[in-house]
Amino acid sequence: MNGAGFMLDAIKSLRSNRALLRKRTGAFNIKDHNGFKDKPISAYRKYSFKKATPTYMRKLRAKLSADRKARKIKMIASLIFSIVLVTSLILAL
Repeated sequence: MNGAGFMLDAIKSLRSNRALLRKRTGAFNIKDHNGFKDKPISAYRKYSFKKATPTYMRKLRAKLSADRKARKIKMIASLIFSIVLVTSLILAL
């Protein structure tokens, strides 16, 4: 009974494709029967953001540059460690 699972999947996909074609409207009218319709504009949540002050922007820029430097130092340290480890393993053999 090889391939029975494949046939079951084919039957399921055929049934689901037929369910898309309601009332013989055709494949090009699937959007009419779609359950995920767009909401009206008034139903969406409206967000309002405060303007960033220059002092906040300076602090944020300094913090981001410090994070970038720390990340770069960690990456260089891990690269050097891995190079030392590989060369020591090669020379040990």
